[in-house]
Amino acid sequence: MPRNIWRVVLLPLFTIGGLCPSSALAVDPTWAKKATAFVGECREKRDYAKCQPIVIPAPDGKASVYVSYQKYVVDDEDTWLRPTLRIERPGRPPIEARMPYGFQDVDLLWSPDSKAFFINGGDGGGYWGFWMRVFRLEDKDFVDVTQQAQRDMVKSFPPCRAIMLDWKTCRGIERNRGYNMSGIDWLSDSSILVMAEVPCSSIYGGIMCQVIGYGIEVPSGKILRRIDSEHLKSDWQPSMAFDFHIPDPPKYK
Repeated sequence: MPRNIWRVVLLPLFTIGGLCPSSALAVDPTWAKKATAFVGECREKRDYAKCQPIVIPAPDGKASVYVSYQKYVVDDEDTWLRPTLRIERPGRPPIEARMPYGFQDVDLLWSPDSKAFFINGGDGGGYWGFWMRVFRLEDKDFVDVTQQAQRDMVKSFPPCRAIMLDWKTCRGIERNRGYNMSGIDWLSDSSILVMAEVPCSSIYGGIMCQVIGYGIEVPSGKILRRIDSEHLKSDWQPSMAFDFHIPDPPKYK
């Protein structure tokens, strides 16, 4: 987390490069191929030009997400830029959305009916800390719909049966979970395909890198379906912004 952020200075929307359509300045999506992506954080002045404000229109052409950046003064030497979201709808007041913390690039994908969108981000390392959140216009806030999937991952790949995991470590994994969760695509107006992954780190022993796809209901988080890694690859690779590799089977004691 940012250290001792004690003052926030708002950066005017048009200060850095002006407001641009999503196709002009967006970075490449990380997880969801259909998503529009934007930079999650700029910590160095030499990188400020990457934190460009953009607009991401909904499929209906009416609602839009406006991404701009605020300047966070961390201390006497450090000033970071972080994104803020404003949702505009015709004839209705705009909604200011508070972004979850994360410094990695963010994917944003609207639902087919333009009433919600999900975002993917990350606040960990290269193999862990990836999360997804859903924003429904009627709720006016982000919600985490992956909690049931997190618990199901513990049952699907029991940490305390995995090789190279001692009892204390595996119990900590069971309690804290913290599996990677990334939205891949909308299955319907109210359900999302989420890829859940045990981080590819030796800390997780014999279950490292294991993956399940979940069809998750919004906003309840109910698991509607499970998709094994082979079918995730064969059926959903076109929706992924990366080349999905089927992991080796888990190794148990």
